[in-house]
Formats: sequence, C-alpha cells, structure tokens
Amino acid sequence: MIGDFFRERASSHHGRPRFQLAALANVPTDGQSVILGNPDTQLFGTTIVDRGWACGYRNCQMLISGLMSDAGRVDTDSSRFPEGHTVPTVRQLQEMLELAWRDGFDADGAEQLGHRVVGTKKWIGTTEIYCILAHLGVRSSIVDFHCPTAPDGTHPALFSWIAEYFTDGRANTTCSSALVGRSQSPESGAASSIRFVAKQPLYLQHQGHSRTVVGVEMSEIGTNLLVFDSDVDTGSGDRLSPFRYMLRSTRGVGQYQVLFIDGDGSSANEAVSQVIASRRIP
Repeated sequence: MIGDFFRERASSHHGRPRFQLAALANVPTDGQSVILGNPDTQLFGTTIVDRGWACGYRNCQMLISGLMSDAGRVDTDSSRFPEGHTVPTVRQLQEMLELAWRDGFDADGAEQLGHRVVGTKKWIGTTEIYCILAHLGVRSSIVDFHCPTAPDGTHPALFSWIAEYFTDGRANTTCSSALVGRSQSPESGAASSIRFVAKQPLYLQHQGHSRTVVGVEMSEIGTNLLVFDSDVDTGSGDRLSPFRYMLRSTRGVGQYQVLFIDGDGSSANEAVSQVIASRRIP
C-alpha cells in the first residue's frame, strides 16, 4: 500500500497535469472582465516528491504545454525533444537544461549551478527557463521589474504591463482552439465576461517562487492576475479565487522577472541568442 502510494506520487512527479485552462471557460466571474490566454495551457502541480524546489520546472511544463498547441512551434519529432510526444518530465527538463548549457547558452548561469542539475533539487529561475526553451528553438524575452513602483511597496507597473500584454491584440500563438477570440457566458447566467485571446502564458518569478500567468481579471477598482501556481490546491477549478494574484500580494517583494514568448511561431527555426539580456522597467 505504501509502495503504491509513492509510486503514484513519483508518476505525478513525472508530469501529470491537473487540468487545462479551457476548464475555466464557464466559471462565475461576478461581473468582472476576465481575459485568458491559450486555453490549451495545462496546470502542473508539485507533489510530495518535489515540493519546495521544483516550481520552476512545473512552470516550464505549463509553458511548454501551451507551446505544443502551436503548429510547428515545438518539433516533438526533433532529437531535442524527449520521446513520447508529451510534456517533458522534471528530469527530462533537467537534462534539456544541461544540454543547452553544453551548447553554449548562459555560461554564467551554468557556472553558478556547477553545470549540473540532473538528479538534484537545485532551484532554477528565469534564465534557466530561457535556456530550456532555447534548446527547443523557442525564442523568449525577459523583462525585469527591479523595484516596487508605488509608495506602499507594491508593483502596479508590473500589473499594468501584464494587463497590456493580454489586451494589446498582438497574437503570439497559433492555437487553433475554438475558444480563442470568442466570449464565453458563465453558467451562472451572468453577462458574458470571459474571453480567450491568442496569447501564450507568462513565466513570473520572484525570490523563492515562480508562477505561470494565464490571464487577467479587470474591473473599475483594479486588475488581478490569474495564475497557475504549482503549490496551490485549486480544487476542481469551478471558481476564480484560487487563481487570483492581487496587487497587495506584491507588497514587500523587491523584484519580479517576467519571461514571455517572442513572435507567433512563424519564425520558430531562427537562431536563439545564447547571451541572455533583459529589459528593465522602470
């Protein structure tokens, strides 16, 4: 019995998604305007095997799950992609990171982590996610929100940037889901207020933890981020509250980094820079 329990947890450690973002299409919104990105994005949670160190890998799985819905964005038949045509496991992501380092990506980061992560519990962050995506031929960019932008120590500039990302009308996914571009009417009978847009999710990092931003919730009183957090029990996904990340939650956090996917996948075979640079705001 105990052996079966841990085997099940180990299987989950190797990449079992909880659900897709599309499952939120009909949740009650209390009249708020909800904008969600790629509905094929999957939520991966940490387990008793990897809780406390693997959030970066879990968020990378979420990003890749969205990218795999783009025709031609990620070549699952390539030797760079693990066998099985499924979202890579944590260990496979560790192997991909080491291969990216050997190819010359982020020499400084590789040095800091001793050029080895496979089989370890070393934390990874934004630059390592960049390297894993680069290994797959996916171009991404990093934005550094290096300090709070409000007197109360919160980060409204971060929230404004993310809201603009999801509402600017520029697609960076070719996801063919019928949900994209169409407003959904919540089952509660309230006015239609959920809209899916052609945007890949964002990787959001701060000291000690990372999340995947899958959308925004907007009202007259402000904006909340909607996130997949690998450490949060979201239940059955029948309400938005477990996914909200509010501005007040940023109080006391010194710095955030955001990684976003470049382009719409039409230039997926272009060379990816081995030197990582970031844009600083403000």
